[in-house]
Amino acid sequence: MLNSKPVIAALSAAGLSLAALPAMGQNVHISRLYEQVLENIEYTKPGFYLDSFGVIRLNEGGKTRIELDVPTNTAVEIMGDCDEDCIDLDLGIYNGAGKLLGEDRLEDYYPIVSFVSEEDGRIALELDLVDCDAAYCYTAYSVFVEGTE
Repeated sequence: MLNSKPVIAALSAAGLSLAALPAMGQNVHISRLYEQVLENIEYTKPGFYLDSFGVIRLNEGGKTRIELDVPTNTAVEIMGDCDEDCIDLDLGIYNGAGKLLGEDRLEDYYPIVSFVSEEDGRIALELDLVDCDAAYCYTAYSVFVEGTE
């Protein structure tokens, strides 16, 4: 039997979450969102690389805030994704003091926000599941930053 503790420890050390492992028993929605995150790499602006990502389950009408650190004074692009039951997912980005840096509140399930990070590099990303054909949807975010890895 495979001992998954070393794998989990290695992923944690690399800054990855278990959502990045569709082969380890994750549900089909999480696996598809992980694939979408990988596809986003092809759609981001030239010169940007994937800095971080995550998958979150939200109830219809629910919101969540995720605090992240990004490189300071750098161009950042954040993409949101949602599973096939999703109709409308919104995204807002705030600095450490709560000032809105950018938002995408269009009636779609694929929000994209581009902005330049500030001096401290601390941001809060707010996902708002406005409309879903189910009681909940799985959502994802991908953070891309300009520069070299």
